Amino acid sequence: MQPDDNQSNDAPEPISIGVNDNQLTGSPQSIVIDPTTGLPQNVIIIEQPSSASNVVGILVIIFSVLMIIGEVFTIGTTLALGGFFVAMSILNLGINGGLIAGGIMMTQYKKKGIHICLAMIVASAIIGMVSLTLVPDMLDDIAEEENMDDEEREELEALNGAVMGVGAVFTIVCNGICGLIVAIPLMVSNNGLDDSKLFG
Repeated sequence: MQPDDNQSNDAPEPISIGVNDNQLTGSPQSIVIDPTTGLPQNVIIIEQPSSASNVVGILVIIFSVLMIIGEVFTIGTTLALGGFFVAMSILNLGINGGLIAGGIMMTQYKKKGIHICLAMIVASAIIGMVSLTLVPDMLDDIAEEENMDDEEREELEALNGAVMGVGAVFTIVCNGICGLIVAIPLMVSNNGLDDSKLFG
């Protein structure tokens, strides 16, 4: 069976748009303009993500490296003072290591990095408050070593409350400010962070 010649002539001719002799041929398409933006509909505007996460991550890394350098320079004094101060130094190194890891993740726009940094700041605040509760025992040891009389011990005990109060306020305020600075990328629109979480 051979194809029918009439069948091929019935197919619709394709529409071509071209310019012949200064004349435009073809069918125009209508473009709908969105009245709120003044742009054609279905236009997607892609903005660059905010650099807040990158900047804060770099600042966290710099701060943590400086803190580790400070611990290295004071290691001789820390070892001379004994067990409690060595333990605090090891905890500080661990916290700063966690901050560096979180800062690196923040520069890669990972939300998990912010969570790690905030967890390290909370841990630092808790350790600071726990260390403040040991101040009275440390002052008693100083009083015994210096052979203080009763009047000097009373003055030292009076200072004890002030030291703990000022230390507690200082610890809470400083860690709160650090937490707010680390959380800045979460508050910025178009932060570019992924959906990674610390747990889950």
